[in-house]
Amino acid sequence: MALKDIIDVNITRQTTSVAVAAFNVPLILSTFATSKTTPAFTRARSYGSAKALIDDGWAESDAVYKIANVIFSQNPSVSRVVVGRADSGDTSIAASITAIRNEDDSWYGLIVDQALADDFADVAAYVEANKRFTILWTTSADVIDATKTTDPASVLKGLGYDRSATVWHPMPMDGATEKPDYPDAAWMGEGFPYEPGSSTWNFKKLKGVTPDNVSSVETILQGKNCNYYSTVGGVNIMQDGRVASGEWIDIIIGTDWIEARLREAVYGAFVNNRKIPYNNTGIAMIEGLVKGVLKEAAAKGILQEDSIVVTVPRFADIPQSDKINRHLPDIKFTALYQGAIHRVTINGTISV
Repeated sequence: MALKDIIDVNITRQTTSVAVAAFNVPLILSTFATSKTTPAFTRARSYGSAKALIDDGWAESDAVYKIANVIFSQNPSVSRVVVGRADSGDTSIAASITAIRNEDDSWYGLIVDQALADDFADVAAYVEANKRFTILWTTSADVIDATKTTDPASVLKGLGYDRSATVWHPMPMDGATEKPDYPDAAWMGEGFPYEPGSSTWNFKKLKGVTPDNVSSVETILQGKNCNYYSTVGGVNIMQDGRVASGEWIDIIIGTDWIEARLREAVYGAFVNNRKIPYNNTGIAMIEGLVKGVLKEAAAKGILQEDSIVVTVPRFADIPQSDKINRHLPDIKFTALYQGAIHRVTINGTISV
């Protein structure tokens, strides 16, 4: 007789994984013919390098290639980009992006080909409603005119958008020819390789982008919550790292990370357990999952760990209607953002 005949052991692996939202994949939105690539381009395609675009039929002169090349040129770089095709027959930008998401919904950030720059308001409205993030490059001279209120920076600030960052950068010229260097793509390419919470978006050096002299208009740009690339102390840096509403970019992305991970953690528990009991034990399980995500957010630099407080209802206090409907209400938490230091004041006294 073998030991297995005495003690029968069967192990079920509860390791089913749920889809994890990525916060490091940019989408390049552009309009081009389906025949641009072989096989024909439908709505979305993922690329792991600039060379992969060339191999797929893109030319170095194509805007899509140039944008992707700028993104991949940052160091470290993202692992991949998604190229999305807006069809000339689409009824709206929203329709275009929806069609792209139906094929590939793995991206978080959105970069728009300058040929679609006039659609900035529609792009911003879409990402605001769908919890994505976009950096919109504007070359408009109206941005640096304090009396103008219809430029992209002013419009999006007026709308209070939290998911759109504008960056002002005049179109660089090579003689009489425009030579775009895509500060929006470079900035997203620089920021996305880092985990949410680990980095601020201010003071960042971008490869391939020409700095601007903004000394006479810096106050105007700041007043419109518009970012810019300039030279400070001999170093070319992006300033100030804000979205149109004035909130910091890292706060917006960090908050999205927490929301996504909370949803994934609880859903993963539903998937990997035969049952989560509706009693104080089951409530404690959910509480533990919430605390776990928030502590991870603190470890990544999004929250202050000693500020995290999670409260859950006692089983006896939950309305009978919620119990019948198997709904666990009133799980709440409070926490403080970790933030980042962007300005320093030093006062000193030196005496003999």
